[in-house]
Amino acid sequence: MRKIIKILFILLFGSLLQAHAVLPQKLSLSVDFGYKGLTAELNDAWPVRQDVGSVSSYTNRNVNINAEMNFLGLSAEYALDNRFSLISGLRFITLESDAIKNDYDRGGSFFLRLNSLGSQVEYTRIRKIREESGFIGIPIELKYTPFNLGFVSLYTKLSTEFAYRVSHLTDIEFKLTEMEAYEKSVLNDLNIKSNPFYSSIYITFGAKFKLSKSIYASLDLFTPAFYMTENNSSLLDISNISGTQFSLVFPLNK
Repeated sequence: MRKIIKILFILLFGSLLQAHAVLPQKLSLSVDFGYKGLTAELNDAWPVRQDVGSVSSYTNRNVNINAEMNFLGLSAEYALDNRFSLISGLRFITLESDAIKNDYDRGGSFFLRLNSLGSQVEYTRIRKIREESGFIGIPIELKYTPFNLGFVSLYTKLSTEFAYRVSHLTDIEFKLTEMEAYEKSVLNDLNIKSNPFYSSIYITFGAKFKLSKSIYASLDLFTPAFYMTENNSSLLDISNISGTQFSLVFPLNK
């Protein structure tokens, strides 16, 4: 699969160079809003004593996993001809997740192991683990538009994204409020690390609609990523990402 993608990319890149030599440029800016759903499970590094579900699981587990990724960005599209264009920009990405007891609203809790010395094991009751991470990312996309009627066009993209984590928070909600004073110590003892660099490669299918002479709207559907960096969350083991993007597009020149 990777060899096929490489060959297609080389062929497309060669076509872009040839097209760029003979056709004028077009430039447009867009404001992008996106949501990505995650397929994930609890990171095995968390010593939780309970039956834990996953984001993609619909069964009733003792501990449920919730996770989502959202982003807001600005991007520029440089049209090389009537079919091919390059897109890049800047986006701020948030990754929010939690592991929560299924009867949380009724005061439910589950067990987190604090230490283990021989046959002596110490646990504490917790109600929820929450993680929030913020990333600054740069998308790079190769867009191909085979169908364009002016008021609507259909396209596909080969997309990649490079991001670096700029903020991170892990919070444990204990059953006993007096344990909150020891949260930092508990997290330090667990010492669960994660990769601050995040990147993925995926294919996008989308449509662009003309709203007026100077404004277009587009909707993209992200297919599951066929490459993604590992260990991007200290709470989750993320196996895949897919989602949608809505954009307002403003052509600058024609």
